[in-house]
Amino acid sequence: MSNQKTLLGPTRQVFILVATAAVFRIVFLVLASPSAFLHTPVVDASFFDIWARTLADGKPFMPGAFFKPPFYAYLLSWLYKLGLGMTPIFILQMAVGVITVVLTLAIGRLVFPNRVAFGGAMATALLPILPFFEVQLLAETWTTFLSMASMLLILLVINRRTQSVGRFLFLSGLLMGCATLGRPNLLLLLAAVLGWLHFGLRRHATAPSLGLGSLIALSAGFFLAISPATLHNIGTGEFAPVSTNLGANLVAGNSDTADGMSPIPVGILWDDLQLRTMQAGHKKPGAASRYLTSEALGWMAENPLQTLKLGGTKIGLLINAQEVRNNINPRWFAEKDGVFLLHRWWPATWLLFPFSLLGLVFWHRKATGLGLLHWFLLAQVISVLPFFMNARFRSPLLPVLALFAAAGFALLWELGKSVSKQTMIRRIAALAIFLAVVNIDWFHLAEPRWLARDYFNQGLIFSRAYGDRQPDPKQAESMFRKSLELNNQDVDANARLGAFIMIGSEPLMQRAAQLEKNNQLKQATSAFQQTEAQLGRAQVFLRKAASLYPRAFRVWTNLGISQMWRGDLNMFRVRQSLAGGDTDLARALSLQSLDYYKSSIEYFNRSLKVNPKQQASRQNISLAWSAIMKIPELDPSIVEIQAMFRKNTQ
Repeated sequence: MSNQKTLLGPTRQVFILVATAAVFRIVFLVLASPSAFLHTPVVDASFFDIWARTLADGKPFMPGAFFKPPFYAYLLSWLYKLGLGMTPIFILQMAVGVITVVLTLAIGRLVFPNRVAFGGAMATALLPILPFFEVQLLAETWTTFLSMASMLLILLVINRRTQSVGRFLFLSGLLMGCATLGRPNLLLLLAAVLGWLHFGLRRHATAPSLGLGSLIALSAGFFLAISPATLHNIGTGEFAPVSTNLGANLVAGNSDTADGMSPIPVGILWDDLQLRTMQAGHKKPGAASRYLTSEALGWMAENPLQTLKLGGTKIGLLINAQEVRNNINPRWFAEKDGVFLLHRWWPATWLLFPFSLLGLVFWHRKATGLGLLHWFLLAQVISVLPFFMNARFRSPLLPVLALFAAAGFALLWELGKSVSKQTMIRRIAALAIFLAVVNIDWFHLAEPRWLARDYFNQGLIFSRAYGDRQPDPKQAESMFRKSLELNNQDVDANARLGAFIMIGSEPLMQRAAQLEKNNQLKQATSAFQQTEAQLGRAQVFLRKAASLYPRAFRVWTNLGISQMWRGDLNMFRVRQSLAGGDTDLARALSLQSLDYYKSSIEYFNRSLKVNPKQQASRQNISLAWSAIMKIPELDPSIVEIQAMFRKNTQ
């Protein structure tokens, strides 16, 4: 017990730290709670939510090896089984965030002076980007906690704070392995830690000598933790230590369209990525990952200059004050949901990073665990750089960077006291450079267009039911349109809005048909006209999506359906014209319907050309031909095409 008190420092400091972190998170949650994003998960959070609910219901989720790391899905399923909803889970994750702050204090006191440790922990407590991720159904809160706890146990061993060396290292490996089940790139952290314990620790005379048995204990704990995932994957006929998303992430970060910060968005591009791997003959997740990995590595070899440029972009994004969006843009919370803690003026990464860099460059005081923290940061940075950089992927680094920020501040505090004038000038000049480099928006991330995807995700939220919330079609369409106002080149937003409007016209068309059947022709005419106008609006966005990405086979299918429906609508006018005795008008309208049906067949064939295995498009082609056969024989071209169809189907 006395060791624990010594480790954490005065009880009053710990209480202040915990209270500050807790109150800060409570304020954050109160401000953010009205946001739609806190009531309906999106993108990766939606994936984990569906996975967890499936597991909680006792059903299998996806066949084959794990595609995404399984830690969070299984943890979430257990929380769902306990009856917890999203808000209680967020509160629990915020509590974990508070514990991470305490771990930061403990690590800091083992490596830095006490004031630096407290300052770094306090900075961690008040960093708004950490609770931003704590209120999302994502693994980062837990993996950060687990990796920090793992590092603390190693530091206790190398600082001779325990006699149970093997036990502590085994437990450290176990925690690191659990973290790796949530972030597979922590596999590199294991290698870095083992290398440092074996080679780097020898330079410290006061450190214990760790033999091979100690390293084996650490490794054993690690591999024991990840073994359930590994065995599951082997059981499906594929080997993958944790998950099989390596290839997809490599392609996202290394291709002609890569920008260093964006994943392949869930939607048309993601569907096409899966289709390409299937068409290349790689149906299993592991095989698909190897295929995509080979593709990405091949691109890197063929484009070395562009690869280096992307690498520089990722490093720039790593240290830039702008929080690069992943699933949700922090700016959305700040500007749209009123979470002022995420505004640029709030002390956050824009202030933390310059001092972190100062501490990393100039803090050279001997401490047994300082090298371990350097390798902790370096291993995680290297493990992310091949892919893409954003706020979510750098968030696990922030507690340790906060300690170095406090160290950097301490270096400035010494100026004029015990350092030379030359040293003082170097430190001040370096800080000024770091402040400038970090806070210049090199990548134009403050532009409004970066909120387009958040409007799009809001549209998805309002277009679907979730829990007790019902869809809000008007709000959904409004959000999709605002997304396109900011970025009209987004293929998903165009495709989604087009499909949304098209699907919304179906009940109206059914009502019109029923009115015609009931001989309420005036009302039917009005309903058919409204449906026609709505389908025309839908096709504007669908055609735009098809032009942006011609391999969007579902867009071609929707264009085919909308054209077929327009042909059906036009046939109402044909029937009305024939009933009124206007044969010439009926003939012209019949030819127009024929054109609609023929173009719908062309669209379905375009879809099949991209993805020949679609049964829906083949069925729709049959429906279109059936409709053609029902057109009155008012023109020789109609008679000819109908005769041709009969001949080909005999």
